[in-house]
Amino acid sequence: MRECSGIFFCDLDGTILPHGRKSIDPAFFELVRRAQEKGYRFCISSGRYHRSLLAFFSDVEDDFIFSALNGCRILHKGTDLIKPHRMEHSTVQAILADFARWDVIPLLSALDGFYVHADHLDHPRVAALLGREYTRIYEDPSEIPDTMLQMTALCRGNRDELLIEAKRRYAPKHHVFSTGIQLFDICPTNKGESLKEIRSFLKVRTKDSWAFGDDENDLPMLRAAGTGHLMSGAADHLHEKGFEVVSNLIEAIDAIIANHDFET
Repeated sequence: MRECSGIFFCDLDGTILPHGRKSIDPAFFELVRRAQEKGYRFCISSGRYHRSLLAFFSDVEDDFIFSALNGCRILHKGTDLIKPHRMEHSTVQAILADFARWDVIPLLSALDGFYVHADHLDHPRVAALLGREYTRIYEDPSEIPDTMLQMTALCRGNRDELLIEAKRRYAPKHHVFSTGIQLFDICPTNKGESLKEIRSFLKVRTKDSWAFGDDENDLPMLRAAGTGHLMSGAADHLHEKGFEVVSNLIEAIDAIIANHDFET
């Protein structure tokens, strides 16, 4: 992979893809082409399962690096750029027991597929996943292969309370953060560590890296970048973290490229 002038790490949901939209604005892909002509690269960093993430970029997949599942899987041109981060079997079993005790719906991301329990197929957010070829249905945890990357809890109105309990039990050894409406993730790495791995792989200086995000799971990425940017639509408590706030992703990146001095 060739050297680059700098790299932009962009969250998908709420950043590239405003909440409520189903497809990415073509203007974003035009921005990427302009930036690539000047030697810049883009990494799409998301908590989504990798095949769910790649579906938004099917025609231009080779133009991007993808950091899926909060950095557990880093892909370029369909190949793992860096070895996937997997969870230990004993930890998976402990979390599944807690999920049952907390009465949450487990959404489980393994190397070979996205696993949902047969008891929850009628839930609207689970039902929406059933038509996807990578979704697997299990009845007993023994049916899930020992290749777990990330475990997500879909809560029933009490996410904030359970998130505190999950952090108490599993952090700091594991990364626990909110990732969407009534959702929180538990995984062995985070977007910030992923950013550092990719930046090191590409031999990019810290100052030549920028990150954009809008949720709690984006904070490690914003902190690890040379400059972190928070989208204006982020929750109020995230605005207290001290990041530069932007309302238009495309305009912000265009301005960075126009003013960036790669030589210093």
